[in-house]
Amino acid sequence: MSAQRMIGLLSDLHNQHVKLLDVALKKTEALKQNDMKTLDQLLHQETKCIQMIDSIENERIREVEMLLNQKQIVTDENPSLAQLLRFYESDAQEKLYEIQEQMRYTIQKLQEQNELNDELIRQSLQFVNASLSLMEPTQPTTNYGRPGQQQQANGYQKRSSIFDSKA
Repeated sequence: MSAQRMIGLLSDLHNQHVKLLDVALKKTEALKQNDMKTLDQLLHQETKCIQMIDSIENERIREVEMLLNQKQIVTDENPSLAQLLRFYESDAQEKLYEIQEQMRYTIQKLQEQNELNDELIRQSLQFVNASLSLMEPTQPTTNYGRPGQQQQANGYQKRSSIFDSKA
């Protein structure tokens, strides 16, 4: 695999992560505004970005496997970029390392933003649950009545009729 191919793939991966971060920032605003229509659209965009990332990552893995096969290196796992840098010239190594650092920073920001969005969703669900529990009818807690008198499921006393006689 040429250095330019690896640089291109990593740049594409980084660009998709930047798009994903942008979507996450927009999701935060949509959550704050309680804009479900926008949130639905953003989730659709997020899914597309994730699919693109998977596709690019699969292509990167194929390219790395081809490089390792050319060099007749056998490995059980997907090698890290640091392990692959030795196969490239110094200027390509610098460019790859630079992209790796940019990607590391972007992914860290993305994780932080997703944690914030998760917390906003959790708080929203707590608010909804609290609102719903306030709307539920409460059962009377009074204990009025004669001892031994039965109460119905709705909390009111069960009355016996004078016409409850057997024929």
